[in-house]
Amino acid sequence: MSRTKHLNELIASRRALLGGLAGLPLLNLAACATSPATTAGGAPTDAMNFASVPATNADTVTLPPGYRWRKLIAWGDALFETVSERFDPDALTRAEQEQRFGQNNDMLACFAADYAFPPPADSDRLILCANNEYASLELAFPSLRDPRATTPAQIEALYAAIGVSVVDIERTGSDWRVVRGAAPGSGHNRRITPFTPVEFTGPAARHPWIAAAAAVVNASEPDRSGGRAPVSAVRCGTAANCAGGLTPWGTYLTAEENFDSLFVGSERAPAVREAMREDAYVLDAASFGYVVGAPFPDTHYPRQFRLAENPHGPALYGWITEIDPHDPHAAPKKRTALGRKKNECATTALARDGRVVVYMGDDQRNEHVYKFVSRGRFDPNNRAANMDLLDNGDLFVAQFEENGGGRWLRLTVEAANAAAAEAESPIRFRDEADLMVRVRDAARLMGATPMDRPEDIEALQDANWRGLGPVLIACTNNSERGFERPGNPRRESDRPNSAQANVAGHILRLDEAGGDSAALRFGWDIFAMGGDPNATATTAMTRGGLPAHVSTKVAGVETISGERFACPDNLFIDSTQRVWISTDGGDSVFADCNDCVMVTSARVQAPRAVKRFLVGPIGSEACGPLMAPDERSFFCAIQHPGGNDVAGNEYGQARWRGAPPNSHFPDGGDSWPRSAVVVVTRDDGGRIGD
Repeated sequence: MSRTKHLNELIASRRALLGGLAGLPLLNLAACATSPATTAGGAPTDAMNFASVPATNADTVTLPPGYRWRKLIAWGDALFETVSERFDPDALTRAEQEQRFGQNNDMLACFAADYAFPPPADSDRLILCANNEYASLELAFPSLRDPRATTPAQIEALYAAIGVSVVDIERTGSDWRVVRGAAPGSGHNRRITPFTPVEFTGPAARHPWIAAAAAVVNASEPDRSGGRAPVSAVRCGTAANCAGGLTPWGTYLTAEENFDSLFVGSERAPAVREAMREDAYVLDAASFGYVVGAPFPDTHYPRQFRLAENPHGPALYGWITEIDPHDPHAAPKKRTALGRKKNECATTALARDGRVVVYMGDDQRNEHVYKFVSRGRFDPNNRAANMDLLDNGDLFVAQFEENGGGRWLRLTVEAANAAAAEAESPIRFRDEADLMVRVRDAARLMGATPMDRPEDIEALQDANWRGLGPVLIACTNNSERGFERPGNPRRESDRPNSAQANVAGHILRLDEAGGDSAALRFGWDIFAMGGDPNATATTAMTRGGLPAHVSTKVAGVETISGERFACPDNLFIDSTQRVWISTDGGDSVFADCNDCVMVTSARVQAPRAVKRFLVGPIGSEACGPLMAPDERSFFCAIQHPGGNDVAGNEYGQARWRGAPPNSHFPDGGDSWPRSAVVVVTRDDGGRIGD
């Protein structure tokens, strides 16, 4: 029996109540958008004038006719003249990797080479920032035959392969190329790894866990900055970087997500047992899952990632880290006022009064959606005055209501402790620093809505970064069986009163009250359901041989038309509100197509037409969809090509049984697979998608 109303009842009650929700209309996105640009013939430029790409399992990037792709940069490509252009993954060392593009690139962001607000729309010199989310042993060291033979030096090299890559790129004609620096510190190129000096700022900067972990890290990792790092810097860098965002003052926000995978150790270690005498630590370890074993002895790992020696090391991660791409010597800053969680994104919009709003998703099953609102206001004429806006403000978490409304709950020590007392929970928060470190616990206590893995969040904005009100949230999926709850629907089913998993995911829309990003209330609706709009049955058989619900209807009404897709992950909204959707795990639902990039429009009502624009190579995830400012070039990150085969078998298991790589992307032939950033252009040089 459903523990909440059936979805049809929720939609019906929502529609009945809309008239009573003053200031909270669930608006058609077109009503909130600016007028579309038009071509010379008067046609709206949000039209998708390309042929939808058929489903394919090809080991390449597949595009519509009239488009071509080329590799811009791949794992191991040199960023500086001080290392060879030739990359030998078998010879990879930490020192080499720190001068080469990182592995498993996820989110992409571009900045004009010279800062300006608003950014120029026609720059041929850009700074590309790319997240390098994690390292894959099975996709590294081609000559390694037995994982047990992996050396500590190789493991350290893999740690150096993650973090962020900052790269100068330039365009000649329609072709983009990487501009290599003469040496580290010249130009904008740099790698920011888990060993880079960073600063902690904001309310949790001196939290006891952070202080204890920082002491271990700085004792383990020599200062290699040549004296340029601030005295207060911690040499823990950034890691597990998934999505993120840009700020109006030209900095990059990178979101630390699955940092639990960085650490090794178990609760049997004396230092961990001692830390677990504190109930808050026990809750934290259980929430994030970082007390785990490892395939190698602890001594193979850098000291700062061994829980036996650094039990509070995980407190150094799970933050939004701000990077100035224009200054290669500036230490990145971990902005603790934005809260510690498994951050998937950090999308910035300006409120009507100029305050800065940052939207964030916590990408784990049944976690939450957050936003931060600064106390200070953005000054478009004074970049330096904006640099610390993210240190002071209010952090909110979303509570979705059954009637289609919702509210942003302000996370404070007083409110969280009062909620704990009311729930007769022993959890308490000492101060704001403790609250920011353990923000997940506070969100649960205060009644935030558990979500189906909220990943990327994108706000519709005008040309001056002001939020227009509508916000899209990609909920990738939830493999746990459950019932619908506000903001998290379940599909039409032959057994409507039975729990089901949200295997195909969905895209949620919320509308900030009054069109103001800083509003305390919002309305919500379903923008698109992942699945198959052409399905003749409510379920389809997945690659794993299990049925999955694939209806794309809500309350009997189609949300999409055209192509099927599953597991929406990253979103990009172009200047005419076309929504570019990359998928992560869609091939596990629809086995005949690798992960891909889909396109629809935010300017039309349901059912929204969906086309398939790009399909990635076998076993890859398509990430970080992005356009150059003039929208004549499309960038896409191809992560872990060959990570699985067509049948879904993971290469991490098959490789050590002697299986050859599943992919040879991007270099073809019998080359070793490498994650890469590709750039897509039209043969005629026109705007992408038109």
